[in-house]
Amino acid sequence: MRALGIDIGGTMIKTAIVDESGVISEKKLYPTQRKLREQLVQIVREELAASSPEAIGIGTAGRVDPLTGEVNLATDNLTGWTGVPLKSFIQEETGIVTAVLNDANAAALGEWFSNHRRTETLVMLTVGTGLGGGVVINGVPLLGKRGEAAEFGHVVLHPGGRRCNCGKTGCAEQYISMRLIHRLVAEVGGREPDRATLVEQYLGGDQIVEKAVDTVAGDLAIVIDSIFLSFDPETVVVGGGICELGDRFLLSLREKLIAPSQSSLYNPEDVVLSLSRNDSGIIGAAIFAMKNASRTQLRSTRRGRKRDYPAPE
Repeated sequence: MRALGIDIGGTMIKTAIVDESGVISEKKLYPTQRKLREQLVQIVREELAASSPEAIGIGTAGRVDPLTGEVNLATDNLTGWTGVPLKSFIQEETGIVTAVLNDANAAALGEWFSNHRRTETLVMLTVGTGLGGGVVINGVPLLGKRGEAAEFGHVVLHPGGRRCNCGKTGCAEQYISMRLIHRLVAEVGGREPDRATLVEQYLGGDQIVEKAVDTVAGDLAIVIDSIFLSFDPETVVVGGGICELGDRFLLSLREKLIAPSQSSLYNPEDVVLSLSRNDSGIIGAAIFAMKNASRTQLRSTRRGRKRDYPAPE
């Protein structure tokens, strides 16, 4: 079986064909447009014309109803996305089994499937335009009753702090993102570098960039410490654009976890960078869809509603 995996973010939409082993092909990138619904339909039509997947899996920013596949809540990173019945309209448009979940949950599932299948509990943090999170337990993503599980980016980190586009103040993603690193560099250096330049400067030891990354890493360490105490996972994976900073960043982050870990039972080395990098969301969305497609008649809940996620194997 093969599935079309789609990863929708505030900046880019990534697509690929994924097989049952998690191997991807025909990967494509599209800048996210304001008329996202129309853009997505066009992308799906083009992909289906070029290949014949048996399922479509979509990971999207926002909080996704785990039963219906509807986007219950999205911030201004995806304008007008709240309330979009994503699963039903794509499935009706294509006639192909479609499954939808939050993009960070998709990334966590993809990372587990590709690289950590012997891990019972894996938590993933995606640090890119914002901060996302996903939890996988025994190979099944933890979605929650309302699709809000693992929304670490909107946990209040600094009460009364910066206003978040979700409406609250002090949310973690206002302090932990690649967007913030760029802004901190611009505030000191006078102009904002592009991503490639920022990465090059960091790896070269530029003090301004290093300080900005260090600031973000400090807040990320606070969140990670809380995650270990909340879920006690074997592994916390850090993914998203921040992975481009490489092992130098990982070592810095682990150093910041030494002090809090001494009051706990985890080890800073239990924190790793994503091995699948930006492909993890595509892989996870596709695997999620294939598991649903293999259950043509999706299991009913006690209320007679259909699950939009796989039961444990």
